[in-house]
Amino acid sequence: MKKSSNALLVLVIALMLGLAFSQDMLPHHIPLTTSADSTADLFSTTSQGTSIHFINVGQGDAILISSGGSSILIDGGDTGSGSIVVEYLTRLGIARLDAVIATHPHEEHIGGLISVLESFPVDAFYASDEPGNTETYQQLMNTLAAKGLEPQFPDIGDVISFQHSDATLTTLAPGPDSADVFSSRNSDSWSLVFRLDADGCSALFPGDAVFGVEQAMLQQNETALNCDILKVGSHGSNASSCQRFLQAVSPSYAVISCGETETPDPKLYEELKELQTVVLQTSTDGTVVLHLQDGEIEMIS
Repeated sequence: MKKSSNALLVLVIALMLGLAFSQDMLPHHIPLTTSADSTADLFSTTSQGTSIHFINVGQGDAILISSGGSSILIDGGDTGSGSIVVEYLTRLGIARLDAVIATHPHEEHIGGLISVLESFPVDAFYASDEPGNTETYQQLMNTLAAKGLEPQFPDIGDVISFQHSDATLTTLAPGPDSADVFSSRNSDSWSLVFRLDADGCSALFPGDAVFGVEQAMLQQNETALNCDILKVGSHGSNASSCQRFLQAVSPSYAVISCGETETPDPKLYEELKELQTVVLQTSTDGTVVLHLQDGEIEMIS
């Protein structure tokens, strides 16, 4: 009987060591505190300060920034994600958007914005200055026209303000005539890049900006890239996030918005781990909410 007990003890210890080893080998994720409250209750607890919601829309981007009762949406996932974004905003009790931003014309960024525009009053719409050539892009333009919204094309240095807070979004790239400047018909090169400054914290939203755009920002204003939070470009693929760019940003938190069937570049994890960055991923963590207040960042969900 004693031998049996010893064998069982050895087995338990081996299983525990195996679990610890496997967890250590995973990308640098940390557990999120999950509230039993509804999303609306969650939002009510963050009425002070600024909240950034990286909405889980699969392989796409949809980022809501709420500050002082004002809200701005950056991208909206693909067309099928429109209902997800609309439902999420509705559950938060959002009745109006200060602005909607389409970083660039790719389907997984603009498709869901059509449903958003049809469901909420929007005060302003911002987009990159290079038009798309897809049916989805044309539907988006038709929806804007029906709502009486004229797209605005922010240039480097332009600031988008929140109506009821001191938070600001400053345009860092790509500048006018981006298709010519970067000699590319790849609309990722046209991605609008914004820096958020709010409540003593900062965040960088590069859309799908590629290496060439990253290099241009490093040359133009490298210090502006240093931020607490990074929305990882190109859904974590190897088309974005060169090492020097990541080092310039040096984020405390990095969020990858991607689908369950997509695998972000392993090299990206290695480089972020060297920077001691906490990495969060919508495909595994679900919707990520970060709350900014008094220079501190709290993970809400």
